[in-house]
Amino acid sequence: MNQILQTIIISIIIVYLLDSLINYFRDSYTTKKTKDVVGFHIKKYQSIMDHMYEESLYKIPVNNSISDQELSNMNEELESLLRTELDNE
Repeated sequence: MNQILQTIIISIIIVYLLDSLINYFRDSYTTKKTKDVVGFHIKKYQSIMDHMYEESLYKIPVNNSISDQELSNMNEELESLLRTELDNE
C-alpha cells in the first residue's frame, strides 16, 4: 500500500513539473497572437468613409432646379391624372 501511494505522489509531481515546464517554454519562447477586432473594424470604417469622401469631391454638381414651365406642366398632368382616377371610381 505504501508503494502505491508513493508511486501516485511521484507521478503527480512529475506531471505537474512537466506541465509547468511546458507552460514556461510556451510563454517564454512563443509570440502571442492577439486579434485587434475593434481596431480592424475602425480601420475598415475609416477607409470606407475616406473612399466616400473622395468620391464626393469628384462628383459634378447637378442642377435640380425646375423651370416654371416644367412645374406648371407637371401640375397639369397631376391634375388630369387625379381627375381621371376620381372619375373612374
